Amino acid sequence: MTKTAFKQDLSFISHIMASGPGLVAIVREDDLKIVFVNNLFESELGCSNNDINDQDVYFSCFIDEYQQDRLKYHMKSVKDVHNKSTAYIIYNIKARGGDEFKSYYLFTSLIPDIDGKYGNLYKILLLPDLSQWSMPFTSFETRELFLEHFESEDFGTFEWLVDVDKSYWSEGVYKIYEVESTPNGVSKFFASAFVHPEDKEWVSAATDNVISGAGTLDIEFRIITGKNNIKRIHSLAKVVRDKDGKAIKFLGSLRDVTRQRNIENDLKKKVEELFESNKELEEFAYVASHDMQEPLRKITTFSSRLMEKYKDVLTGDGAMYLSRMTASAENMRVLINDLLEFSRIASTQQPFSEVDLNMVLRQVKTDLELVIEESATEITSDNLPVVEAVASQMKQLFTNILSNAIKFRNVGIAPIITIHASAIDIATKLKYELHKDKTYYKIVISDNGIGFEEEYSLRIFNVFQRLHGKSEYPGSGIGLAICKKILEHHNGIIYAESVYGKGAKFIFIIPENRS
Repeated sequence: MTKTAFKQDLSFISHIMASGPGLVAIVREDDLKIVFVNNLFESELGCSNNDINDQDVYFSCFIDEYQQDRLKYHMKSVKDVHNKSTAYIIYNIKARGGDEFKSYYLFTSLIPDIDGKYGNLYKILLLPDLSQWSMPFTSFETRELFLEHFESEDFGTFEWLVDVDKSYWSEGVYKIYEVESTPNGVSKFFASAFVHPEDKEWVSAATDNVISGAGTLDIEFRIITGKNNIKRIHSLAKVVRDKDGKAIKFLGSLRDVTRQRNIENDLKKKVEELFESNKELEEFAYVASHDMQEPLRKITTFSSRLMEKYKDVLTGDGAMYLSRMTASAENMRVLINDLLEFSRIASTQQPFSEVDLNMVLRQVKTDLELVIEESATEITSDNLPVVEAVASQMKQLFTNILSNAIKFRNVGIAPIITIHASAIDIATKLKYELHKDKTYYKIVISDNGIGFEEEYSLRIFNVFQRLHGKSEYPGSGIGLAICKKILEHHNGIIYAESVYGKGAKFIFIIPENRS
């Protein structure tokens, strides 16, 4: 069939092409080929029916690739719902052969097939967006959702005609103020009567200041509504002036933020209560642990004396009981010292200073020299950064992690520990919600030890959490909890990764400067 015959077959929809507002095109569904356009379409977008007769022209040449997919989905949604016509949706469209996109409202509807000859055809109606600003909505549906959102949030607008002292409120404002609407408007006196007595003077001064020429209004204040409820209101407003600069209109918006501020205040109160509670717990842990030192010292001292003085008398079960009592007392001493250290971290008065982590690592390796030699441990490290920190806590951090790497080694295999350091990128900062403009360093301490199941990667940083019995691996179960608290005190983070039997990685991120 020729294009001329095809055009004649389209005569049954000539009423669609009748003169009227808007650019109209008839397009085919499967490939967006244009089969007919009206005169407005030709004059606006540079495509005529003669062009269509001479060569294949597709609607896709007027929109970008993203919008092509969107339009196909748009058309399909019309077909899938019987007799459905879409609301207007905003598209950016350019003239044929042009580069500049302009905003149009697009409406599409399905045209019945002509005896099954041509496939599904659609009418596309375009109306140019004549506004002087970019359209803030993608469709009329999104505009309705936007308005519904503000309706649900108790949002309203107002206009105050300064010369005649008359304000006009939207329904939302009347709803916020809990009063009946007044078609004839309200006076400034009426509006200010709702402002809370303690806020009235400064709100009036702020408003007068803006009207006199000082910027825009952006304030929060309290009102007492018509039903005697106290609400907190956020107001944004600006002044419209005549050619002489005289204020003729004051217009803006009001939003009821009472619920939001109540939630924020409750949260702030609970944070303060939690801070005080934690502080009291830390003080209690310190005092309790400190007071336990003296009786424990006596137990240890008298146990040693018994062992020394009566070693020839105490045999068998007696010697075993005394030995176990001495070992338990030593375990208690380690536990108390760790608890004391844990409680002191956040409350320490030690100053922050520049700390070279290379020097810290050398000190830790010196302190662990004996156990490193006995276990044939090999430790390699990158050049580590200098950070603002508490030197003693950085030493404890490295000591705890390296000690664990040596302790939890595979039988018969010498521990190999590697330490890598690097500055983190913006993606990592976003992932961990860190300040995007600060410098942070990532320190990764890897070992070839026994590792742990991935499900325990968070649990191991809790106080007294152990994955093995004391008989297998001695310790208080507080070491990693201390590491976590040290990093929190330095505004950093710590986490672990592992595959059981294949070693572990302890990763901590610390800022170059703590402030």
